[in-house]
Amino acid sequence: MTLGRTSSGAIKIKTDGGLRAVNCACCGPQDFQPCRDCPPFLGNFNFSLSGDQVGSLTEFQYPSIVCPSDNCNLVPFPNISPRTCSDSWDAFGPSALPDPSYILYVIQIARASTNGELSGCCWTLTLAVQGYFEFEFMGFPDICGVNGSDSINITSLNPAGSYPFTISAACVPPFMGPPTDFNFTVTVS
Repeated sequence: MTLGRTSSGAIKIKTDGGLRAVNCACCGPQDFQPCRDCPPFLGNFNFSLSGDQVGSLTEFQYPSIVCPSDNCNLVPFPNISPRTCSDSWDAFGPSALPDPSYILYVIQIARASTNGELSGCCWTLTLAVQGYFEFEFMGFPDICGVNGSDSINITSLNPAGSYPFTISAACVPPFMGPPTDFNFTVTVS
């Protein structure tokens, strides 16, 4: 068997006098790591959240983990500055229930790859929501348990902007009805 390339650049295999072109599904970097291989973003992330029943929030923001051990050179982990590759923001707000339950909102942003190659570097922005929301059922107020998340890819090097998210939950008793949508906007600055 002989390997070569066709005039269009495809890989060809020559066996028993015949030629055939084959697709190469593994030509990209085999050890692609977005935090190491994508262009760096030198800055901090600030997040804000608005939307259905968000109200006042208690917010917490965390820088990314820089090194999981005492010597990062000994492990395959990118030694990056905090908030240049990923960040996480948690917020708690009062829930619709009259007890001390809270709605938890988690926003995470991290470097990612859209296709496993350097040309596909992007950010993945994720919103997760867990808690109880008010909604209207048959003309009366009711409570809905929400536990869901949604993600989007941002292809710009700088992820600053406002992004819409929809988290759906089956709110109609006995929690098996059509989905009820709760809409949010995450702003990254």
